Amino acid sequence: MHSEPNNQDRHPDIRQVAPDGSLSTAGILVSDVSPRITEWVPGLLDELLPSSVRTLREYIAHTDPGILSDGRYGSLVGKMQADTLGVTHREWGSTTDTWSDDEAEAVEYLHSLFNRAVKYHDQSTDELSNYHQQREKNIDTALTKIGTGKGPLNGGLEALAKGPVALHSEFDEAPQPITLILDGQSWTDLDDRSTGVRALAAIAVLGSAFDVRLVISPGLDQHLRRRYSTWYDTHLGLTESADRSTQETVATAGRSSATTRRRAWEVLQELPEDSGRLRLLGNLPVDGSRDYRDLKQDDEIGVTPGTVGRYVLDLEELGLVSIDRSGQYNSASLTSLGQLAVEEFLTADYRTVHPSQSTLQTALTLTPQSDAGTVYRAQARTGGGEGSLPTATAEEWMAATGSPANGDSYVQWLNGPSEILDAWGMHRRYRANRRNRGVNLVDDRLAKFDDGRISYLSCFDDDLLVMSQWGGPLPTLGRIAGALLSDKALSKILTPSALGSEFEAIDDGVVDKLDQKVGDIIRWGHQIGWFSEDEEQYDDWRERIGTVRSLCLEKVGELTNSDDIEARKELFRDLQGLIASATQLYYAIGVDVTINIRMPDTGMLIRDEKRLNDFLDFARYTVPKQSVYGIHSGYRMLLEDREEKLKKRLPYDVDSSDPAMHLTASWVFSGPTMTDLKPQIEQAIEREASEIREAIADGTEAAPVMEIPVQISNTYTATRELVEEFATAKGYEVSHRGDIHERNDDLERLVRLFLRVLGTADRPHRACPSDVAEAMLHIARSTQSFDFISIRDIAYGLSQLPAERLLPDLPPTATKLLKTLLDADEPMRRSKIIEAAGISGSSYDRYINELAAWDIIEPTESEGRRRWEGHLETWWSPQSHREEPFGEPEPDTAIIDAEFARDVGSRVLCHYITHYDLPELEEVYMSGLCPIAPDDDIEALFGRHRRLSRWWAFLWGAYADEDEIANAEAVTGSETAVRIGQLPGSVEDSQQSLGECKSVST
Repeated sequence: MHSEPNNQDRHPDIRQVAPDGSLSTAGILVSDVSPRITEWVPGLLDELLPSSVRTLREYIAHTDPGILSDGRYGSLVGKMQADTLGVTHREWGSTTDTWSDDEAEAVEYLHSLFNRAVKYHDQSTDELSNYHQQREKNIDTALTKIGTGKGPLNGGLEALAKGPVALHSEFDEAPQPITLILDGQSWTDLDDRSTGVRALAAIAVLGSAFDVRLVISPGLDQHLRRRYSTWYDTHLGLTESADRSTQETVATAGRSSATTRRRAWEVLQELPEDSGRLRLLGNLPVDGSRDYRDLKQDDEIGVTPGTVGRYVLDLEELGLVSIDRSGQYNSASLTSLGQLAVEEFLTADYRTVHPSQSTLQTALTLTPQSDAGTVYRAQARTGGGEGSLPTATAEEWMAATGSPANGDSYVQWLNGPSEILDAWGMHRRYRANRRNRGVNLVDDRLAKFDDGRISYLSCFDDDLLVMSQWGGPLPTLGRIAGALLSDKALSKILTPSALGSEFEAIDDGVVDKLDQKVGDIIRWGHQIGWFSEDEEQYDDWRERIGTVRSLCLEKVGELTNSDDIEARKELFRDLQGLIASATQLYYAIGVDVTINIRMPDTGMLIRDEKRLNDFLDFARYTVPKQSVYGIHSGYRMLLEDREEKLKKRLPYDVDSSDPAMHLTASWVFSGPTMTDLKPQIEQAIEREASEIREAIADGTEAAPVMEIPVQISNTYTATRELVEEFATAKGYEVSHRGDIHERNDDLERLVRLFLRVLGTADRPHRACPSDVAEAMLHIARSTQSFDFISIRDIAYGLSQLPAERLLPDLPPTATKLLKTLLDADEPMRRSKIIEAAGISGSSYDRYINELAAWDIIEPTESEGRRRWEGHLETWWSPQSHREEPFGEPEPDTAIIDAEFARDVGSRVLCHYITHYDLPELEEVYMSGLCPIAPDDDIEALFGRHRRLSRWWAFLWGAYADEDEIANAEAVTGSETAVRIGQLPGSVEDSQQSLGECKSVST
């Protein structure tokens, strides 16, 4: 007898089991699981099908056994699709208009399963007619392709979740075991990360109903942990929550026990806080290893090279470190005990914190890692006195640089103020400003650094970000050079293992194929300066380059305001050479460099012609120098005209199939109105075309062409790309379909919400990419969907931004009021809003009705008192699925007694007419110009009234049609590439560079 489902004691989950061959034969076993769900999910569903049929027949027998004899199951299907699948529409014939494809496919699954369980269960295939044999085959095929994108309606993972997974979650008395043996090679060889994300999402969906056991090799375990860290941490990591049962993995078994934690703490107590052993321990990666030769060069550890080996042996004896002695160079890595000690009890400044205090320490963040071998502990700052809390926003944190006079470093690892905006989160936030290689311009409201001499450094996954504040051309060059070649960078990124003890590791094996010495390639190919035969050993080069860097930075202080023109010119050349040498080295070891120049006051450039020219000259002379063609310096090939320098080059050929140089560094220029300078920056870089060497200009000498894209990063297109990128990286899609590009309307709806909330009246089609990235980082912690991001998720992410970032044209008190309501867990009354927002009662009264008129806050009544809650997508937006307003505003706002059309006009105009005595609005409203839409008449109307104009971006983002968005992109957001040099004639006609290419005749 089938019993009623009781799932209170069920704990389906995902866990990892040892790949030792001792697998239980219980349940379903699927081997060779690849990242392509179409290759293994059908087989899994086929194995599951007998159980699904049996489960359904038991349910039918318990509910209405007559169905099994008469075959009339229509009414029971309707009940099940509502109760079990959560699909409320009962009319099967209306699915085209009322259901998403995933919901329709889930319902189709239920119908097919009923058909299979009732009509084709008791008869052997041989007893069926040819028609019914084919019908049974077709049903089985359909049932095994649900949710793969190959099913009856091409549904995505939600179809899988609402179909077979929902069925077994509801009716299985205990989770069935499913063992998946992952094929290591297909996962590690996968280039398309989104395919892997989707497969892992499918496994997560299965884990909500089944006891999923993953068999993963140690190598694949490391790969999944690194490439799909969020999924790995959620499903195979140690994080526990009250509502789920977390299984320990092989790698982490026993680590979280009280005994193990106590042991880790006791072992750390054997290492004095002033011991270099603690610093060495803290500079080992939580996941991976480091060569002894790198540890000896790491200034963060700060011990003499001869003591590193002895300290590692001491840590090995304590069980914190393991040593790999099998290679040419010994390497050290943390044991599971060492990982626990570092993660939970070692602070960012290498102090130990007692377990009872560890949960209160904001500095206890994981040591950031990267494939480039970067291992660093970003120093936590409080932004105030001792014991104060971290500053609230990313920009406040950035601005609180500290001062070298107080012992703070001129170059600091980028860190952040919160769990989400930690070192990795801040890297993602500010790295989002770089749209593509080349020059990226960003409109952003920046906080001024407390000390403009400070620069920030961040490196994850072979992606290096340098952030410096503009201080004039000479100081800024010094700051960039100082960061790229800082002791931190040399200790963690440009290490002996990355470059080679004799630089043999550069260019990723290319050197081995060339009939040249490594030293000559570095000197005469890459044109790296200060590299003579005496610097061909890493230790000698590091000492030499460190000396040169220090001397140059010392001269920056002496010559910034000097009238000694010749000395300044020489220092400019040296700093340019240092930066070009550094970016060539980073490029040679496969590290992608982005340099962000921050300008909190772009107005100072516009107001002062000399300052503007200094900035444009900086772009003109600095950007083209960061280029390479194979192993050859691009600048030396194309622009260098000094005879003695030209003689010191390696021979080269220009490949007609690849005639363009690569850039060794990309640039981000950010500031409040930075994008306004796009034409001037393009023209400045174009002027370098006049400096092309005469032999190249007249065709005597061949050289590859240099193309430098100049683009705006705030555009609609850039925002759309960011949403897609973050959604894919976090394992989510942006629609209910399997293909992220398949439902453009869903993606457009999400992007429009970003534009409406982050845009301004003069730039309604732009959203700051850093704000978009920060919102998406918050979404990763909030999304409850199986495999898609909803409008509610986007609204949540936006609500987590600082108040001044939301609807930036509104007065600060209005946005504080709005953010308070968005952050609230339940509706709030007047007194609570005023207290939480930190605003006055008069400010509340001034803006509460205006926000209500625009329908972004909703009034409710509770216990006879009015309360409010916040929204971001209004009912009148064309993208919204609501059919009526959230509620009435305050009683003194005049509203026409009629049903509201799907427009903002009635409510908004009545509010402004009533409260602000604007006769022109009343005339326009009565003349029938409503509904409000962003056409020329309405834009002019809004522009004449300040109270209306500050809502223009919010309105434009909802109503602008595709042509208006395209026109806005074409005018201000088009990608252009400044071309220096000329493609060969055979290529010129056929090759199209990025966007619209500005060719320069030579």
